[in-house]
Amino acid sequence: MPGSNPAVTGFKTILVIYVSVGQGHRRAARAVEEALRAGDQTLRIVSLDLLELWPSGTARLAARLYRALVRSAPAVWASIYHRQGLVERNYRRLRTFHRLIRRRLVRLIGELNPAAVVCTQALPCALAARCKSRPGEGFSLVAVPTDFRVHPYWIQPEVDLYLMPTRQSAERLAGRGVEPERIRETGIPVRTVFTRKENRELLKRKYGLAGESPTVLLMGGGEGSVSLERLATALDGSGERFRIAALTGRNRKQHGRLRALRSRLRHPLTVFDFTDLVEELMSAVEVIVTKPGGLTCAEALVKRLPLVLVDPLPGPEELNAEFLSRVGAAVYAPDNLRAARAAVELLREGDRRRRVLAAMDAVRKPDAARDAARMIIASIADGLNIYKGSIQTVSPNRVIASVAKQSLPGQ
Repeated sequence: MPGSNPAVTGFKTILVIYVSVGQGHRRAARAVEEALRAGDQTLRIVSLDLLELWPSGTARLAARLYRALVRSAPAVWASIYHRQGLVERNYRRLRTFHRLIRRRLVRLIGELNPAAVVCTQALPCALAARCKSRPGEGFSLVAVPTDFRVHPYWIQPEVDLYLMPTRQSAERLAGRGVEPERIRETGIPVRTVFTRKENRELLKRKYGLAGESPTVLLMGGGEGSVSLERLATALDGSGERFRIAALTGRNRKQHGRLRALRSRLRHPLTVFDFTDLVEELMSAVEVIVTKPGGLTCAEALVKRLPLVLVDPLPGPEELNAEFLSRVGAAVYAPDNLRAARAAVELLREGDRRRRVLAAMDAVRKPDAARDAARMIIASIADGLNIYKGSIQTVSPNRVIASVAKQSLPGQ
């Protein structure tokens, strides 16, 4: 019902904002949306990809730039992420960027009059915080980080509630001066399909992985930035019996190279391209070798699928790998040979696999999305608005919010 005002429909609105450059933030947003609908069917959920507010050419350019940095210039990405001196300069750039799109975002928020705005990425969180600082904006602002370590970019005085991935990240945030009443530990939200018990043998047959041999799944992320050919070749050096499955994401060239590689390997290799059914592939295999994206790792933890982590991007993925390997919930391998050795060892029902599974059980949070939804719903029921600069009034602005995907109860 584009353009309808919540004051007329009677439904409370929650706006969930993510950025579709990369896949993790979108998947986390979808998990939160599903849990919110399950938690309160009277809610009106609006999902917004922030790039939809950009001019189309600018959005495409930003996506291409991100992918180029991911694949070709990780050191540049690292300098942007790690150097504290760049944070303030990036915020100055952010203010310039905000001025370019703030009119659209402010008008959208004025139309929707949300009770809460939920952000699964730091950039929309910062932009929503700027909007919340305007007189007359009274929504509850909720931050949902999707990596195991949280960058200072997330810290905004206007944020009412931080739903943190781990106890350690919550403590670190409090150490940076965020009030404890604004912080809760819920975990990284994953969709409920990852919590279901699946019939492994049926799924193995569905994906052509049936047989007595176990399977190692290789994943390069949604952008296919890891050299899965080298990983497959390293695994093929093992004398043990197993299958290899590779999920190439959007990297079509890599998909073609892997298919050509099959005839040269001793171990059976099955190649898949981008899929929305990752939960089924995870249920059909025994070990996963992947780059340490926050959502992929959280999904594997929920599935109790032993993780070997490779080729982390500088920044959040490095910190994800450091955290998970330090607590014993994953094995970090600095090169393909050691990744192959770790994967083969984890295929065995031995002590190392048992230790990793026990450590995974200590940090996995299968109810993260449900807990996040429960706290978001409670925040709007209680009128949570810790930010003192906000005046709670209803904005009368009326615009067509066609840039967002809207969902009303019963639809």
